[in-house]
Amino acid sequence: MSIFVYAGASQYMALSLIASGVVPFLIVTNTFVVNIRHFLMSASLNVKMDRAPKWLKAIYAFGVTDESFSVLATSKEEKVSTPFAFGVMLIAYGSWVSFTAIGHMIGANLPLFLQAAMSIALYAMFIGLLVPSMKGNRKVVMLAGLAAAIHSILHVTGALSTGWSILAATLLSSIVVELFYVHGRKTAETMYKREEEA
Repeated sequence: MSIFVYAGASQYMALSLIASGVVPFLIVTNTFVVNIRHFLMSASLNVKMDRAPKWLKAIYAFGVTDESFSVLATSKEEKVSTPFAFGVMLIAYGSWVSFTAIGHMIGANLPLFLQAAMSIALYAMFIGLLVPSMKGNRKVVMLAGLAAAIHSILHVTGALSTGWSILAATLLSSIVVELFYVHGRKTAETMYKREEEA
């Protein structure tokens, strides 16, 4: 799975959904929604990269992750060369796949009580990904809080299955928060125009 799905959060989420018996279509859809930011990262990187054939860009686009994006996007060079991009992505991808295998072998040999305790690592990982992005970002805090509330309501009431409630919560919270910010921006612009006219 680590060879083909090069996205840690998506792997954890997919494994949780598989364990819950969610249908494959929903697992793929949820993974797509969670990783939709990769479209934006790739579009942003495309401007910074040296010219290269589209087929070559398609190959190294597979290696775009949050970490590789930040390394390439913050490069001091005006244009990032294709060999450098491949180097960054191959090191990251190789480490990911290798340490997945090592973790699997070590994890399988741990005592059963430690293996059971490791299941909390899934939640710790999601919290570890979420908390830094929430720091100083009210929009992310609103998004996370609203998504958690919607998912909890849908799950507790039994309105939707786990997979559908995660998908619905992700999409609904994104739409509501974005509409809130668009409305706020328009209100601020209207007030600014009125002040100018006065």
